[in-house]
Amino acid sequence: MQGPRLTGATAGVAKPASVVRPAIVMAAFFGSIGAFFPYIAVYYASIDLSVESIGFLFALQAAVSLAAAPLWGALVDQLGTVRGSLLIGALGAALGATLLALAPSGPLIVVGVVVLAVAGSGIIPMLDSRTVDILGADRDRYGRARAWGSAAFIVVSIAVGGLIDRVGARGLFLVYVPGMILAGLAGWALLSGESRAGRRLLRVTRAEVLGLVRRRGLAIFLAGSILLWTSVAAFNTFFSIHLLGLGAPAEVVGFAWALGALVEVPLMLTFHRIVTRVAPERLIVVGVVASAMRAAGFALAPNVPLTLAVAPLGGVGYALFYVGTVTFVSRNAPARLQATAQGIFSGTAFSVGTILGSTIGGQLAGLLGLRGLFGVCAVGAALAAVVIAIGLSTSHATAPPPGLRPGPPLRGRTV
Repeated sequence: MQGPRLTGATAGVAKPASVVRPAIVMAAFFGSIGAFFPYIAVYYASIDLSVESIGFLFALQAAVSLAAAPLWGALVDQLGTVRGSLLIGALGAALGATLLALAPSGPLIVVGVVVLAVAGSGIIPMLDSRTVDILGADRDRYGRARAWGSAAFIVVSIAVGGLIDRVGARGLFLVYVPGMILAGLAGWALLSGESRAGRRLLRVTRAEVLGLVRRRGLAIFLAGSILLWTSVAAFNTFFSIHLLGLGAPAEVVGFAWALGALVEVPLMLTFHRIVTRVAPERLIVVGVVASAMRAAGFALAPNVPLTLAVAPLGGVGYALFYVGTVTFVSRNAPARLQATAQGIFSGTAFSVGTILGSTIGGQLAGLLGLRGLFGVCAVGAALAAVVIAIGLSTSHATAPPPGLRPGPPLRGRTV
């Protein structure tokens, strides 16, 4: 594999890859997510859906994503480029959201959710794998690109909250749909070029995928990730509704989500430096513990101000767990399977967790109330911290099997 071109002044020293191109695409995409994710449950509630029905729609979207995400990853690994697939996925997500906005009845809502899920399920793994690929051996700097996504999420989520207070919950689609189209076009323009591994001459086989998930440490880590995402999904599905129940306007709902993202930005910007002092495996566990503390805090907080005081823990949890996971997977998956691995350990784990969390969460919310649900989420996240810690330690102690050699060594230490 050919390395970066060197000038005479820097002969022998690889110039770090720029994060500007992926950062722009991240900002466009996660800005769109800032319009959608904090408010979609509010939209469902505004059209008189019950908490059980809302949980079902979240679970349906996740179930479809579960099937579709690995297919997107395998397609990208086969083609050796993400730009076409990313554009199609973003345009499809915009179409699905348009159907949701115009839906007059239950059946069309279901169709919109399915289209959105199929199209959108591969976008984040594609962005992650392409960003890691662009950065090459300097992939610990992934967080610097991702931080711009969180910054855009902050701005858009607050702005859309104000818009919803004025025009109603459907206002979220006025920002999400054009934003997703913009993200697809940005990806097409800025993420061109083949993977460093080039076009795949052989298909990604089932045996290769099974080889990834059957490695003992990675299998345990995947199970722990699913448990965490189950707890997080049950919490996130109903958090906005909980805030509205406490008397908060939609703009405060956006502010609450933005507080978490506000903490993400500096953590992601400095993640590549943090991992030179603290192993990413340890940061992952700290992130899971922070998620457990957030859920416990929301279960106990009696009013909006105290709820907002706990919100920044969400940013700590997401930044450390998600960026840590991308870094960990990129170090442990072979170069040929980077997009597939990110799809499994990020997309698939998230989808399975969302299926379980949304379905179980909807039932528990009806039985225990939202505070009771959040307490259960805290216990689940705490258990996930234990399982993930075991998986990470086991993975470090277990050598990869033949044929699953990871990519080049990265900057930063390991446990």
